[in-house]
Amino acid sequence: MDLISLFTNLDISTSEKIFWSMWVSIGFAVLFTTPKRSMWVVAILGGLGFSCRTFLLYIWENQIVFASFMSACLVGILGIYFAHKVHTPPIVFTIPAIINIIPGKSGYEFMVSLIKAITLKEGEVLQINFLMEMLDKGIKTGFTLLSLAFGVVFPILIFKARSVKKTTLHSLLAKSKK
Repeated sequence: MDLISLFTNLDISTSEKIFWSMWVSIGFAVLFTTPKRSMWVVAILGGLGFSCRTFLLYIWENQIVFASFMSACLVGILGIYFAHKVHTPPIVFTIPAIINIIPGKSGYEFMVSLIKAITLKEGEVLQINFLMEMLDKGIKTGFTLLSLAFGVVFPILIFKARSVKKTTLHSLLAKSKK
């Protein structure tokens, strides 16, 4: 039994996962030297982003790319809102908040299968099923990472919010309806 399957088979409730995702976000915020005044925002956005992805994956089981994109968009939109509250650019706390949404398991499995494919012994032949599974994991991981990056930047592009001074959530939503 490998390490990944050991941790994924643990009986951990969703609320515990959300709690720990908040701490993961705070940990990465500390690594990125995020200002102390915005740590609470990082924790809230990290928990909400993880909760949103978990909820969407509960509804649509195999739609990891869509679920990651929607949760990153939620983090991005709320990041614009909270930027005014803590007087910090939104990217400072949205990036640490989405790190816990990165597809670690599929990325790990892709890298392991890629290493197996590269380190074949002489005379061994790659099975087409193995190659297709490896390609599927790689593409899914890549598109999930792209959706996370685009999901965080998407609200900033849509709302054209270079500065959030004197901006409220109501004015952002009213501007987007026009």
